[in-house]
Amino acid sequence: MYTFAIVNDTKMSMSATDVAAMSIDEVRRGLDETRAHKARLAAREIALVARLESLVSDPTAPIRVITEFELVSHGGLTMREAREAVARSRTVAIAPAIGAALSAGITTAAHVDVLSRGLKNAGPDRDAFISHLPDLTLAATTLSAVEFSDTIKKVLDASRTDDGLSRLERQRRCTHLRTWIDSDGMFHLRGQFDPVSGTAVSAVIERTKERLFHSGDAKHHVDVAPGIEPNDHLRALALVAALDTTSTTETGSGFSRAEVVVHVDLASLTHGRHPATTSRTVDGVDIPVETIRRLACEAEIIPVVLGGHGVPLDVGRSKRLATIHQRRAFEAIYTTCAIPDCDVPYHRCQIHHIDYWENGGRTDLDNQVPLCSRHHHAVHEGGWTLSLEPSTRDVTLTPP
Repeated sequence: MYTFAIVNDTKMSMSATDVAAMSIDEVRRGLDETRAHKARLAAREIALVARLESLVSDPTAPIRVITEFELVSHGGLTMREAREAVARSRTVAIAPAIGAALSAGITTAAHVDVLSRGLKNAGPDRDAFISHLPDLTLAATTLSAVEFSDTIKKVLDASRTDDGLSRLERQRRCTHLRTWIDSDGMFHLRGQFDPVSGTAVSAVIERTKERLFHSGDAKHHVDVAPGIEPNDHLRALALVAALDTTSTTETGSGFSRAEVVVHVDLASLTHGRHPATTSRTVDGVDIPVETIRRLACEAEIIPVVLGGHGVPLDVGRSKRLATIHQRRAFEAIYTTCAIPDCDVPYHRCQIHHIDYWENGGRTDLDNQVPLCSRHHHAVHEGGWTLSLEPSTRDVTLTPP
């Protein structure tokens, strides 16, 4: 039996046979109910964390406790989950209305996490960001977590008073890289970079990865361990190749000069920010216009022409794979997988021919879209079909 314990002590149970007999509408209703139950449980956990926090801060309490340790010991959480739970509790203390929505089961813990990150990233503009909480609470009950995250980014942009320069400086101070070796002898890297540095690192890895992919070298095309994405495996090899300063081959450091690609509209670059400003890296991270101007002083300017002028964006059947110019064009069009509501970043996607190459499809912009691994498999192995409206780039995914 599968038993779901609900905060109000009511219980819902169903056998595996019951689930196996469900129609699609019944499954959807079951998922909606489960989401609401999980939201109420999350609200209950937040209330318990708040009480723990009050006990921690009470100097007269007979027992001194550490909130995170209590959540690990008695809540069954990992230390990372415990820190997230504490962050949610503190966010709800600032925005009690979203806590009430969570208790009512009409938003999710993921939405609270997104709001937590927004409060953290607001920096000196925190008060301006907090003034938008009533509208954000309403948005958290009507938008998906991905859409809500986009809304938070827009509110952060609207709340900035210094073109994001102080935020970038904070991000630079938070840039770090840690290395360690686990018990199995595997070498690990973990860190974070400010948007400009991160884009440079990503560009070196991605460019070297493309060269490895097209090199035809058998050692770069191996069966990877279960659970490892082939592209992630190739990125690891690309990082090693890019750092190999002794190499004189195409994959050596001499061919891996960092390329920082940013997207900015001409009006912002010449006159400063405006309501429709675009100033971001290819990974979708906003950076100050002044920083882009500084980069432009020492950069080779490569215009991305989406109308087919200046660079050969449509190559028909002369090439099997997307060209570097086409990939730059896609970077300007997409920040994520082309499938609606999929938030996998563009650089973790593969360029897919809608009309398959082997069926005579052309390597043109209007016949290609970036797809994440999951949706790429759904199209090829799962039998789903794609259609693209060229004028809007809207993608329709049709099940088999």
